[in-house]
Amino acid sequence: MDEVLELLDKTVKRVQKTADETKETIRKQTAHYEQLQQQPEATQEQKIKAFLRKTIQLDRIERLNSQLSLLYTLQIFAFKVKVLEVSVDKIKEQVIKAGVLQSGTEIEDIKKNIDTLKILIEAQYESLKEINESQNKNLSYIH
Repeated sequence: MDEVLELLDKTVKRVQKTADETKETIRKQTAHYEQLQQQPEATQEQKIKAFLRKTIQLDRIERLNSQLSLLYTLQIFAFKVKVLEVSVDKIKEQVIKAGVLQSGTEIEDIKKNIDTLKILIEAQYESLKEINESQNKNLSYIH
């Protein structure tokens, strides 16, 4: 789980940096496209191309923001699962020390559920990576 949290942290930082850099570039390009659209001497074709380019750039930043939002959500969820795992381990340790619980079957069931959650988080992270790679391949003509 610690590895997943580390990977998520690195990915979030990388995507955040990319989003910040892209936002500035897109802001400048969008302003340029808007100016081009409003120039009276621009042809209809130039105005349409500027509109399409502006739309593509805005879609690009929206996609980055959506990906970042998903990563933040996954990161929060992974952290909560890690905290839950540590809490259950501490509870089990205290209950056994107190002699209240001889066999930790109930707690072991909880730990199995936590392990399942960890697997789901890892799978979700891998899916996000695949989606990102797929989008980059499919939209390479935009860059």
